[in-house]
Amino acid sequence: MANTQHSEHYVPAAPPAAPPSVEDIVAAIEEDIVLGRLNPKERLVEEDLLERFGGKRHVVRQALFQLEDIGLVERIKNRGAFVKVYTPQEVEDLYAMRELLELAAIDALPLPAPEALMERLEEIQVQHSQAVGKQDMRSIFRLNIAFHQVLFAATGNRYLTETINDFAKKAHAIRFAAISDFESLKRARDEHIAIIEAIKQQDRQALRELCRQHILPSKESYIRMYQLRVGEV
Repeated sequence: MANTQHSEHYVPAAPPAAPPSVEDIVAAIEEDIVLGRLNPKERLVEEDLLERFGGKRHVVRQALFQLEDIGLVERIKNRGAFVKVYTPQEVEDLYAMRELLELAAIDALPLPAPEALMERLEEIQVQHSQAVGKQDMRSIFRLNIAFHQVLFAATGNRYLTETINDFAKKAHAIRFAAISDFESLKRARDEHIAIIEAIKQQDRQALRELCRQHILPSKESYIRMYQLRVGEV
């Protein structure tokens, strides 16, 4: 008979953690770029990423290709993948598109807004304000994305919403210059609150101007940083 003397103390081994998906790796690197843990021109070395994420090489490579498609990474022949650097003109062009798309969404937003939309925006903004108060950068980043995705999804135009989200992702390589500035974070928090109030008041013109102004600090901060580091306009 098998010895069962210590069977009551047996604890089954925990199942191995699931290997990271392409989306997991993309989200982690995207966050690192926005929060300034990865800097413009910094090289993304496959071996380092394999060690960090513990995934398979083809998954890491696919994540880098996806980050390149988003506009956060650029590949240089015979050198590898690097965090994307935008020139001031590229930044101006990108933000001109963001403004065009987001104002189109504001024009399509139903007013008066559905009660469920207002409840969701206020719920997100309470959490966002708390994160700003704690200077919880990761939560600030994620909740800011959630606020704008919920707002623009309310247009009901899936293609417009997807395009806005695509351009917002491209801007992640630019936004790090403002997200590290606490005054800019407090300003963004206050503008979110003002956006909610403008929707309640059904003041579309005020809402348009708030949304236009809301995206400017990250553009201006990045261009100032670029000029200081590179000395170009």
